[in-house]
Amino acid sequence: MASLKRRREIISPAQGLWVPVPPEFMTWGAPPAIDVIDALMRHLNVAFYIGWLSAAELLGASHYAPQVLQVATSRAIRARTAGRSRFQFFHREHVNKVSLIQSETKSGMVPVSSRETTLLDVANDIGIVGGIDNAANLVIELCEASEPDIEALVTLSIHYPVTASRRLGFLMENFTEISGLTILKTACEKRNASLSLLIRKRNLSAPLTRNGISK
Repeated sequence: MASLKRRREIISPAQGLWVPVPPEFMTWGAPPAIDVIDALMRHLNVAFYIGWLSAAELLGASHYAPQVLQVATSRAIRARTAGRSRFQFFHREHVNKVSLIQSETKSGMVPVSSRETTLLDVANDIGIVGGIDNAANLVIELCEASEPDIEALVTLSIHYPVTASRRLGFLMENFTEISGLTILKTACEKRNASLSLLIRKRNLSAPLTRNGISK
């Protein structure tokens, strides 16, 4: 085992877990993160899904290809690096409740947030995706790649703060061609929550444009 490690033919992304490195990725020092994540999560016995920027890329928002694999997990896990492959984990209580799709990798299938789940994750966690500018553009690209199911969005929204639904509704209404958003607005109103800013501490005189905050 030690000799294989010295020759960089295997990596250990977690104690007790060894993953072979295919010849084509020897210079990387590890397989791509998406090809390792399922084995890693199974070894740690953690439910997960690929989300945020990583999911958006898989769903067609390719302008925002992340340098790190962003993963929602059922418990807290530290970030880690294996060769060029970087993993970033975010503990979320709703991992087993949101809608997911399966994406094929060289090592099998991995769960990825659906288009609707990704939209809500992006709207809820603007810090993770690089701010409101990137969040706005991601919403635009995700909606242009394929129209989301608004009824599914409403159903999923109960797992998120109402702020996420309001922010997403605003971005979709102002910067996409998506119709039928009335049911999302009604769902927000029924939750009877106090009003909140689109982004905290934003200069309210600075308008949003199609590319995000203009000033």
